[in-house]
Amino acid sequence: MSKTPGKTPRTPRRILESYTIKGSDGVIRPGDSVLMKAPDTSKPPYVAKIEEIEAAGPRGANVKVKVRWYYRPEESIGGRRPFHGEKEVFLSDHQDVQSADTIECKCNVYSFRDYTKLSAVNPEDYFCRFEYKSITGSFVPDRIAVFCKCEMPYNPDDLMIQCEECSDWFHPACIGKTIKEAKKLENFTCEGCVAENGNGNGVKNENSHESTGESDEKQVQSKRRRR
Repeated sequence: MSKTPGKTPRTPRRILESYTIKGSDGVIRPGDSVLMKAPDTSKPPYVAKIEEIEAAGPRGANVKVKVRWYYRPEESIGGRRPFHGEKEVFLSDHQDVQSADTIECKCNVYSFRDYTKLSAVNPEDYFCRFEYKSITGSFVPDRIAVFCKCEMPYNPDDLMIQCEECSDWFHPACIGKTIKEAKKLENFTCEGCVAENGNGNGVKNENSHESTGESDEKQVQSKRRRR
């Protein structure tokens, strides 16, 4: 039997339900998030969402993954801004196919709300509140709630203080306080409420939160203004 000249036999391709990361016992499946080695070892690993796993070659030795990249703020067209959290990533529309050998480990990418409820943030923990269009540099959603006199979105890494009159949240620096001073406050009424209500002593129950714990869930729900 002769083969047709000029044609190379197609390598069988199989879609895998899972894959064990080399050098570890970690198992990944479509839908999981992973850290992948960057070509430049001086840079942090890339964050990606696994879309598909396929095997080809003899005995399925050549395993590749179809991924959807997460972008860090500094990798986006607009760059990192003050309200971006240290562990924030954007789920992009940029897809790629990579060797499974470049996967370092699984990671966790939480919703913004779930991230603020973590009792502790581990090195492999990230959060995402935007989808990112890599060509145009646009975001979905294009509007989120803003707070404080500076009208900035919430950064879960930052301490904020709540006014008990209007329930708005303020950065210590925006009300002339250091973080140490803000943590010691026993009551807080913002300048606007003091002027409106004539309450010069600001005697209200102080409510300040850092970036973890159940109290942060209340922060997210009460932040109501939109840019």
